[in-house]
Amino acid sequence: MKPLLTDRALPEQLPRWGILVLESHHSSKFIMEWRTHSFVKIVYVLNGNGTFLLGKKRTSFSEGDVICIPPGTRNRIVDGPNAASSLYVCCVARGVLRFDSSLIPQLPCCTLPRKRQFAHRVSTVVRRMVHTQQLTSKMRPIAMVTDALKLITMICEKSRETYKVDRSSGDYRQQIQQYIESLPSHFFEETSINAAAEKLAIPRRTFTKLFAEITGDTWLQHVRRLAIKHARHRLHETDLPVTSIAFECGFHDLSTFYRQFQRQCGISPGRYRAYVGLKNHGG
Repeated sequence: MKPLLTDRALPEQLPRWGILVLESHHSSKFIMEWRTHSFVKIVYVLNGNGTFLLGKKRTSFSEGDVICIPPGTRNRIVDGPNAASSLYVCCVARGVLRFDSSLIPQLPCCTLPRKRQFAHRVSTVVRRMVHTQQLTSKMRPIAMVTDALKLITMICEKSRETYKVDRSSGDYRQQIQQYIESLPSHFFEETSINAAAEKLAIPRRTFTKLFAEITGDTWLQHVRRLAIKHARHRLHETDLPVTSIAFECGFHDLSTFYRQFQRQCGISPGRYRAYVGLKNHGG
């Protein structure tokens, strides 16, 4: 079944929980008048191309793009010639973000730089929100709010990351140095060297070479050193089960955690905990 096409922008009437996702499939006659709204609007472009007019700014868009429009921004969409667009529009009421007054000022007003991994993450969340919105479950509001906050987080992080890359354009070593300095606070989120290089927009070969020059380790060795360092701290300072500590450190299975811990520390996590406990009690 073909989607219902629209000649005009859809009405944006948010429910009481403050989150709405619209599927806007444009006809060849689509026209949008200028709008100004009191909520955050995040647009994912399924297909088509054209121009977003954001106040006095013009930003082009095409398939896979993500556009952020903060509250109070006068905006309008103009589809490209013979390119009727399909958009998913996520509207987030200001009230949803009232717990942190700094969030809205952090939001960019632009088409975010296209990165396949980022666009995929956004599309996954938006797709889930579309399905959730159709449910009648009592959990629908909290599920919608949770996913909306994930989107806002991703937008803010991407905006800061873009600023860093632009500021140090061409200086790959400085970018990697900044990345290494940030790793102790989010090593557990790292998935692969490919993802790390793509996030910084640095060729993998260049990333691998400079990372090894700066740290003396491969990317995987360095991330695992940070993980085991955190594990030693948690074994020493808490009574958490080893399985919980392995999970905190980003290991997906216990056997890999035990193997890495034994390799780096020479003993098992359990024996390490007993040893540091004995030392603390003067044994």
